[in-house]
Amino acid sequence: MKKLNLGCGRDIRKGYVNLDRVRLEGVDVVHDLNKVPYPFKEDEFDEIYCKHVLEHTDNLLTVMEEISRISKPGARIKVIAPYFAGQGAYNDPTHKGFFTYKTFDYLLPGGYYSKAVFRILRKRIFFFSSREFMKGKIFSMFPDFLINLSPMLYQRYLCWILPAAEVHYLLEVEK
Repeated sequence: MKKLNLGCGRDIRKGYVNLDRVRLEGVDVVHDLNKVPYPFKEDEFDEIYCKHVLEHTDNLLTVMEEISRISKPGARIKVIAPYFAGQGAYNDPTHKGFFTYKTFDYLLPGGYYSKAVFRILRKRIFFFSSREFMKGKIFSMFPDFLINLSPMLYQRYLCWILPAAEVHYLLEVEK
């Protein structure tokens, strides 16, 4: 399996090709994600990991089309992004896009927004960021469970009162 850690920053992952636009220790490929094509051949990757990177791109649809191009059919795309209503989405002045529970619904089969097509295998909203969760904020699991029982109800009526931190997606490339 060939795996890509897209926009890795300092999160260098063993067993992945680590790509970032800045030459940092452990970065294998230096490339700006806003410049296409990416320096990979078609159908090269089985998995692409995108943690807190897609919100920094100029055009999400162009990036997703390029992710699709370099992915094998059936490849898994893991995306972690700041949830649009949480402070993490707005705190960083380099964020250019925002992510909701339904963001990737526009790239489902039959869509007309993009040449890239994905199946959504899983999506969940989390009150705490994955970094906070890993530091022991396990009590977050109960509210996460509740909001994910009816995520659209939460997104429509409660997200501005009790803002979540992240939204996670697991996508599968369709070709």
